[in-house]
Amino acid sequence: MRHGPRQFTLEACNSFALVDRSAAVGDSTGKTNVSNGIRVSGAWARGVVHSFRALGLDVEALCEEVGADITSFTDTNGRPPRDVLGRFWRAALAKSGDRHLGLSAAEAWEPRADHLVVLLLTSATTVGEGLEAGVRYQELMSHGRVITFGEHPEHHVIHVNKIEHELPITAHEIEFLAVFLMKLLCFATDGAFKVREVHFEHPYRGDIQKYTRAFGCSVRFGEEKTAMLVDNEAWALPLAHGNQALHGQLRGVASGLHAAIESHHFIDTVRDRIKILMPRGGASIEGVASALYMTPRTLQRRLHEDDTTFRVLVDSVRKSILIQCLERNQTRDEIMRHAGYTNRRSFRRALKRWNLDDFDDESLS
Repeated sequence: MRHGPRQFTLEACNSFALVDRSAAVGDSTGKTNVSNGIRVSGAWARGVVHSFRALGLDVEALCEEVGADITSFTDTNGRPPRDVLGRFWRAALAKSGDRHLGLSAAEAWEPRADHLVVLLLTSATTVGEGLEAGVRYQELMSHGRVITFGEHPEHHVIHVNKIEHELPITAHEIEFLAVFLMKLLCFATDGAFKVREVHFEHPYRGDIQKYTRAFGCSVRFGEEKTAMLVDNEAWALPLAHGNQALHGQLRGVASGLHAAIESHHFIDTVRDRIKILMPRGGASIEGVASALYMTPRTLQRRLHEDDTTFRVLVDSVRKSILIQCLERNQTRDEIMRHAGYTNRRSFRRALKRWNLDDFDDESLS
């Protein structure tokens, strides 16, 4: 039996601290902490804030609702926690009632060269060169390898990846990022850039005309990965603001700043493998190590070098899965399967431990 929508999103999510309180990864090195997708750039957060404000939302009230100081979202030199920005998105969704909030916010966003990564992209000679430079140094702006390139026999593929900590990335955030990237490339080419096709991993949520207006192309849902397909002609388009001398200087600056960031790509890889194996009951250190073609001892050593442990990553992944399943109003058995629980007592203990115990196994039947 399924129940009606739960008042979960803001109440339970606001129980998380403003800063990450789980065993920190890499926060003792003195380097900028973007480990495990924890932090984003202030420039990215400010873009979200400006977009919500353009939609008529009271962003100050939303920040107060999620326990955040708005200055943490508008300081372009700062790096606010990703999960706090995720709560901000959820508060905006609840207040606006807009089921396509990501598209609406992206349509309200105005392209601006207000960050080094954006300047790197727009100062290159071609779209392809600009994208490759932006992706190379994207951690300066994002919370991990959010944008990657895929392979296709006929087209260039730009993947949009979910890099999560404890709070799952929403479909609205993914759609906002996809439109943001397309609008940025249109700005960089004086409107000449076109996407061939857009794929979303999440299911179709209605109003296909809104998607085709936003992207100007065919949009498909329920695909294996979120991706944008780009023709060779669009990839080779010259950029209107290209400046090779400036681009070279910016690459030097970006390289120096990027070297000071602890990005923990290996940790993201381990988390992804845990998430894949968990529903199958294979998310043990032996199972994950085997999937990564290494011994458990080597896996433990590599994680120790990045100031974390296998147990911390398993707990983080499991909590993220629990929250996502609860938000989707899934049944107790579905949640237990996805989160790798076979014992209901252990499942109840986990809900209580992470302040999710309002949703015990009786209410999830």
